[in-house]
Amino acid sequence: MFAIVSKSDGFPVSRHVGGGKPDMVVTWTSDARAKAFLSAKGMQADYQVVPLTEDSLNKMAKALGCAADAIAFDAYPEK
Repeated sequence: MFAIVSKSDGFPVSRHVGGGKPDMVVTWTSDARAKAFLSAKGMQADYQVVPLTEDSLNKMAKALGCAADAIAFDAYPEK
């Protein structure tokens, strides 16, 4: 699985769920699909695709201000 994070601060692309619940980090099933999303949105200069590893999760947690095990995920709908 892959996520997209800001190159400047490591904050991941997330989906706001509301109701006082934390935002969910959006994931893609492949590097190519995540890169296609970035390309379609014209966001390649500011964002990068990262594989979900222990290191990347820890960096996202730091950017989000929470523990890595508190991060919730939401798969990007693929056709």
